[in-house]
Amino acid sequence: MSFNTRFLLRCSATLILVTLCFTATRSHATVDDAHGFAMEAAMPFVEQGFIVREDYWNGEVKSGQKLMIKHQMFKGNEYAFWLGTANDGVTFELKVLDEKGKEITIDSKTSGMFASVRVNPPKTGTYSIVFSVTSKKEVGLFWALAYGYR
Repeated sequence: MSFNTRFLLRCSATLILVTLCFTATRSHATVDDAHGFAMEAAMPFVEQGFIVREDYWNGEVKSGQKLMIKHQMFKGNEYAFWLGTANDGVTFELKVLDEKGKEITIDSKTSGMFASVRVNPPKTGTYSIVFSVTSKKEVGLFWALAYGYR
């Protein structure tokens, strides 16, 4: 085998390896994917006049682990929270609690890769958004929680 042939074979093998690595990396779920699904959940709310805030929370969590985020809400505003994940076959828990631990959720929905909850806080204060993402297949799950108001 000539030098040029060996060189071309090595280059081809390297190109195939790089392509496979790139493809494998893209097939894994990411926090950005989870945020994309949270934004998909927000679309019907935007059509109803909700303003989506640019800031959001995200991370990776063990399957079934409960997380809590404290958030200031104001009486007179209606809020919606959208929880997204990029992992298939998950179940969600998403609710909003007042300072006494009482749920103030008006309604909630779950659909595939996201869940949403809508609240109308009875008074201005700090509320707890409690949520979990559970999967039978995976241990580490990426999530993103976004919100909006009107």
